[in-house]
Amino acid sequence: MDKKYILMDEVIHHKKLANGLNVYIHPKPKFIQTFASLYVNFGGRDFTYRIEEEDFTLPKGTAHFLEHMLFENNDELLSGVFLDNNADLNAFTSRRLTSYYFSTKNNFSLLLDKLLDNFIDFNFSEKTIKKEAKIISQELSMNDDSDSTKAYKSLVRLMYKDSSIYEDIGGTKTSIKEINQEVLSQAVNHFYHPENMMLLVSGNVKPEEVITQLESHNFMKKEWPAFKSIKRMTDLSDKTIHRKKKFDKKLETNLVEVGIKVPESLFIDNPQKHYMLIDPFLEMMFNPASKLYKVLKKKNLYNHSLTVSPVYDGDYSFINISMETKKSKSFIKTILELIQELPTITFSEKYFLAYLRAEIGRSIKSFDDVKDSHSLIESLLIMEIDIANYFSLKREITLEDFRPYQEIFKKENIYIVEYLKRP
Repeated sequence: MDKKYILMDEVIHHKKLANGLNVYIHPKPKFIQTFASLYVNFGGRDFTYRIEEEDFTLPKGTAHFLEHMLFENNDELLSGVFLDNNADLNAFTSRRLTSYYFSTKNNFSLLLDKLLDNFIDFNFSEKTIKKEAKIISQELSMNDDSDSTKAYKSLVRLMYKDSSIYEDIGGTKTSIKEINQEVLSQAVNHFYHPENMMLLVSGNVKPEEVITQLESHNFMKKEWPAFKSIKRMTDLSDKTIHRKKKFDKKLETNLVEVGIKVPESLFIDNPQKHYMLIDPFLEMMFNPASKLYKVLKKKNLYNHSLTVSPVYDGDYSFINISMETKKSKSFIKTILELIQELPTITFSEKYFLAYLRAEIGRSIKSFDDVKDSHSLIESLLIMEIDIANYFSLKREITLEDFRPYQEIFKKENIYIVEYLKRP
């Protein structure tokens, strides 16, 4: 078992089991609660993919549908045992992966066994499939009712040609009707293999005991077929239309979504560095003391609905500025002027170091809490960042590394959606 120090007194143990499952254990012996997350490299983007030069398709929303189904695999309700042990069990599907996770203060070994039991054999009845289709259809309807979600989705669709970026992770009401036993079997056979999964455990556990438990589990003893690697492609070519208006008489106020696309050249060769740069960069450029905020306030164009956030999913990235405002025309004119000035701003070394150190400090502080440290390690593993060198890599970031990011605030990278209340 490999042993890496992320901090002087914070250790990550790693072992790849015989069936291909990568296991990471972060012991926190002074804490009561323990967290476990099982990740499958299968998400909302995976409705077209290639295996050994053969192309495959799945209905949109299959990964999310399968996440739901695995709570009732083999006609057994997975959540029952966890509820009986006062443990929290849940799951989520993102564009890139599916995660099944639980937290508990008691009986961790029992619950870990129970979670893994669910991933050995797969049997979904048509009755359960039809029931879940109705539930997911209702979820999709609820998403459709959110004005902010509609506006954001319109922005992403405006920015990217690739439907694997902008399609709803849950699919559509039409696509989920195409999901049946055959579809779910294809998804399980191609994606639900230990070689395509990862387990992270954080909390009051002994690494050796966890590994011993895993190696004696039937999940390990099953004769898994050889895993065939999956190839995915993402189209990041630019789109010609950069601005769009939509009207809706049901809106209470106007919504503005601005997207600044990060060119692929900034992250394709070193996605790990991009991941570490993007947050402190935005803190520097869009902090409450910046000119951008001061001008918006002076012109009475600022309110607390304004958000600036990075979006990065491994193979595409953009900065999202979102705002609810009755003065959408004035806000857009002003924000365009302000963000196109950003490449001309000069930052001092002292100013830069303050934000970088603050970012590093927040990461270190997360180890005071098991849940927060679990989330940080999760993100580092997903982004394939060397855990042992994470903080040293952070400290090596220089002011010069930020200069190419300032250059992205140009007209050709800016996209705007106005979601307007119809008079």
